[in-house]
Amino acid sequence: MTAPTTRRARRAAMSATMAFALVGTLAACSSDTEAETSESPESSASETAAMTSDEPLAITSFLPHTGPQASAVEPLIAGVQLAIDEIDAAGGVFGQDVLFEEVDSTSDNDTATSAADGVINSDADVLIGTYGSGMAAAVAPLITEAGIIQVSGSNTSSSLTGISEHYFRTAPTDALESARLADLVAGDGHTSVGIIWQNDAWGAAFEEGMVANFEAAGLDIAANEPFNVEETDYSAQVTAVAAAEPDAVVFLSYATYTGAMIEQLVGTEGYPSEDIYFSSSTLGGYDESLSDLSYLTGIQAYQPGADLDTQATYEEKLLEIDPNLVSFAYSASTYDATIVAAVAAAYTGSTEPDAIAAALTEVSGTSGEGETCTTYADCLAIIDGGGLPDFDGLTGAIDFDENNDVGATNYLHFVYAEDGTYSVVE
Repeated sequence: MTAPTTRRARRAAMSATMAFALVGTLAACSSDTEAETSESPESSASETAAMTSDEPLAITSFLPHTGPQASAVEPLIAGVQLAIDEIDAAGGVFGQDVLFEEVDSTSDNDTATSAADGVINSDADVLIGTYGSGMAAAVAPLITEAGIIQVSGSNTSSSLTGISEHYFRTAPTDALESARLADLVAGDGHTSVGIIWQNDAWGAAFEEGMVANFEAAGLDIAANEPFNVEETDYSAQVTAVAAAEPDAVVFLSYATYTGAMIEQLVGTEGYPSEDIYFSSSTLGGYDESLSDLSYLTGIQAYQPGADLDTQATYEEKLLEIDPNLVSFAYSASTYDATIVAAVAAAYTGSTEPDAIAAALTEVSGTSGEGETCTTYADCLAIIDGGGLPDFDGLTGAIDFDENNDVGATNYLHFVYAEDGTYSVVE
């Protein structure tokens, strides 16, 4: 059976034809003088931009609109929309508005693979998502095999490193976070630690790095308890950790599963909340899962984000899109993911996945040869002037490495108050 020809397939065929024609042109020009054939990066960029696609760049967000993760993802959805609005306001990509579509990934990995089929058969050139690392592991091979660039602003599992040459992420890996968290726990004077971790691809990779960093910091691992997300009773894990009497307890878990464990550990076992630490994915609201929000008092966590002034301005813009937002975790890095993908496409002048992938490395600043820009409009002006942009996002420099991971990020240090809210430690 002959597969249906999508717009993306037609684009790939056109790209191949253009590449063949370009080879012929270069061969015909090989007898020209060196001065005529040698070009600076700037002039090459100008020529590439002049050969832009005659169709708009198609960006699809693939984030959960339904299921238990939906409320946590609302700020990411708003972040993508804000990025698209700013891209179009600046002139779009290839001189046209972005062809933007939102697809509900759902909150379940199994149903997400079915939802991904719709993306694969669509016009998508770039996919923004997924939200969770486990879902990325399930759908990234399908998405990238279909010739779609995937950029996530919230996948942190180190197990995803190198999964595909077309898979990128602007969120830092848990390897970076575990090192920062270990330094915090040790710096607070603790000598032993208990770990409660989510037994899935994300949690297992995080736990491995966490143990290594705790040991490097000289901390004793007094208890190390995994839990399966399919279960509903995690009391055995909490009891085991409490019985080990560690100086500190670290949760490597999604907030969805953590409330009941905090209820038992602090409310029943009497463990001091100020000696508890959360991963960035554990940080969140617990209004519906705790009988007493003061159980959170003093719990600390790191989460990637913009500096305080930039973050405040960003949140004001998001609230204009969705006034009901209360948490902004991973929104800035998802905004950055959308912008850097558009900058890459504009720079290379193509929707062909290999071209965008190569451009993502260039415009993120890995080469160190570009001109710094912090908005899509400024980056586009550099491209229109024949230059190479180096996009620094809300969360700082991106600089994709050889595995398409970011090598550094700006972390914010949070602590919970008695009312269950959390704020940045000044």
